[in-house]
Amino acid sequence: MSELDNNCKEVIIDLKKVDIFAKYVLAKSVLKNTQILFQEVYNQHSQGTGEKLPLRLLIINHNSVPAAVPDPGAGVRCIKLYKRVIAEDYPTNTICGRKSRVTVRYQLILVVEYEDGFVDILTLPVNLSNALQYNPLTTKAFVDSTVISDSGVPVVQHQNCKQPHETLVIVSNGVNDYPWFDYNVSIPFSYFDNESKLCSIDCQELESYVLLKCLRSEADILGSELVPLNVDNTLSVWTTEVALSIYEDIIDKLGMDSDIIICGSPEYECKKD
Repeated sequence: MSELDNNCKEVIIDLKKVDIFAKYVLAKSVLKNTQILFQEVYNQHSQGTGEKLPLRLLIINHNSVPAAVPDPGAGVRCIKLYKRVIAEDYPTNTICGRKSRVTVRYQLILVVEYEDGFVDILTLPVNLSNALQYNPLTTKAFVDSTVISDSGVPVVQHQNCKQPHETLVIVSNGVNDYPWFDYNVSIPFSYFDNESKLCSIDCQELESYVLLKCLRSEADILGSELVPLNVDNTLSVWTTEVALSIYEDIIDKLGMDSDIIICGSPEYECKKD
């Protein structure tokens, strides 16, 4: 008998039942190219429509200092996404009412180059503000009052024109203390590839694993705008308008804890003396 036959025989003899603890995936949903940074469209009656627009940023020009008649300074030449930071323990998932609600808490770090060659780092939403709440220590860009109100309170942005419904809001610890964005999407079971299996079991038994892939950004530089910093329009600053969107694939896997029994030989095994 050859050495190979001897080895095979030895392996067969040593096979044991091995209990492997794993998550059994029942169904999966893939939301491709999902816009996770946006602001809601408002109509002429100042009512939200539930539609998405890119987030409108008014980035303060380099060397434009607030004044009654401010210097234009240098506008934005180029803006790039350097990094997206996800908060600890995110993304999270809650399963309720035959829906899987995914929450991504994140922060964006952008590199901004100005027309005079100056380069700066813009962290969103940390460096955002309503124009009437301008803080020279933290504010580098303004957003519309439909995103952060005139009193400095973030406003929830909605996409509810089509399924799955989404929201985006800036996490606030007080005026001009905005550490994170919270993006939420509620995915109905009908969006999963095995809906019948999900609907046939108790939702409380389901667990979720969320995977984020293919992050990309789009930024359009739209021109200069003079922004008043008080209600009397006696103080203002020059800015550059930028339309910014962030997209990524959101993959939600729903499953249950399961024991898998196989015949095999563990690589590491305690031996008795």
